[in-house]
Amino acid sequence: MSPSALFLPIGAGLGYACAAIAIKRALGAGASGSGVNLLCNGVMALLFQLLWLLPGRVNDPVLLLAPMGCGLLFFLGQVFTFRAISSGDVSVATPLLGTKVVLVALFSVFLIGKPLPGLWWIASMLASVGIALISYTPGGNHRRLAVTVGWSFSAAAVFAMTDVYVQKWVPSVGYSRFAPVMFGSTGVFSLIYLPRFLTAPRGITHDSQCRILCGYPEASLPWLFGGALLLAVQALAMYTAIGLHGSATLTNILYGSRCLWSVLLVWILGTMAGDFSSGEKRFGIMGRRFLGALLLLGAMALVLR
Repeated sequence: MSPSALFLPIGAGLGYACAAIAIKRALGAGASGSGVNLLCNGVMALLFQLLWLLPGRVNDPVLLLAPMGCGLLFFLGQVFTFRAISSGDVSVATPLLGTKVVLVALFSVFLIGKPLPGLWWIASMLASVGIALISYTPGGNHRRLAVTVGWSFSAAAVFAMTDVYVQKWVPSVGYSRFAPVMFGSTGVFSLIYLPRFLTAPRGITHDSQCRILCGYPEASLPWLFGGALLLAVQALAMYTAIGLHGSATLTNILYGSRCLWSVLLVWILGTMAGDFSSGEKRFGIMGRRFLGALLLLGAMALVLR
């Protein structure tokens, strides 16, 4: 196995964990979900355009429809994720989003006919259970459960399809042309948020102590731009791993390390991240997450054999 096939998704997982903490702080400082999505997708779109500087050419322009379609799927996955989180309990939505690992394995077989080693199926299931244990937060009221479950599974399925189709089409288009078109398309689709983003927030006046700069509360800007840049870099690392090594399943199992990184970061920076709710005992939380981390490590060990 190439070292980059290992280190790119694991590094992307670390980048995602750091970005999540930064974006959580930005949201806490008053940034809106639509504004965060718009900025993050815009930074991703710009960063991926640098790949045009690499050698490569597309023999048939029709092939560019494939990365455009993947860009649309990626955008829809983000929309569904926000709907899942906003429609119900995060403790239900987040673990269900972790089923993406198993769905990638299934879609790899049924959509593109790529056989997988038996151990990888076991690793996919272990990774999904590990992610669920790490992500789950008990104590919610689970209102609108069916709606939350529907949006969560839809998001996981769409993201899984995105990864599998990237694996399928990159060899025909070339990664240095596929990725910038894909994420450029995601950036264009994200402009749907622009009218809502430009609307002045209610209750904000010229005399307010909460200054609004370019549509964002001033206090949120350092966290927001830092998180957006980290998300863009980790997306570049993850999709480079899929594009260059052609295994969405392997990449997603290793990328699941983002939950392990999150545990470690929150353990160190728990106060800043605001991770622990008042109704839970720290010992119970960390014990469950430690078990989830062991399952993730076991999954990674299986695919690296």
